[in-house]
Amino acid sequence: GGAGAALALVALGVDETKEPFANVYSAAVSLQNVLPRVPQRVLILAAAAVATAGTFAVNLVHYQDFLYLLGSFFVPLFGVLLAQWVVGNRDVFGAPEFRPAQIVAWLAGFCLYQWLAPVGPASWIHFVDHTHPGQGAIGGSLPSFGVSFCLSVALTLAGRASARRDRPSCA
Repeated sequence: GGAGAALALVALGVDETKEPFANVYSAAVSLQNVLPRVPQRVLILAAAAVATAGTFAVNLVHYQDFLYLLGSFFVPLFGVLLAQWVVGNRDVFGAPEFRPAQIVAWLAGFCLYQWLAPVGPASWIHFVDHTHPGQGAIGGSLPSFGVSFCLSVALTLAGRASARRDRPSCA
């Protein structure tokens, strides 16, 4: 079993070697959108250096907390995006750059997630624990998705109704 396990580990290591290179290159290309005058090679080296330093600085004991924090950000964001698709705003790139109603919907979902399943710095968790959050078995994902989705739909429809009322009639 030891030789088979070692062979499997080597095969896994060889298979996964392309991932870090792709991730570093992707980060450098993304940075190039913000810093177009900086040579791509410099951005690749910078992204690789930051990622390498991060491997030594990040404590993997708290990796699950980091994943929950990502969930608290992206779950309500997906609720807002899906709501916009449902109400007919399917051209994401044709929409205004700043949509306060959708930011409010996302923030409401983010805050609910954090209230139900607080993750982050110890001071934040201590602060949220004093509000006596409803620690239910369902967690934070489904409620935060539902709140951000419903609020996004409601605010979008209310905005459309307001725009129709404010528009002068042709008759």
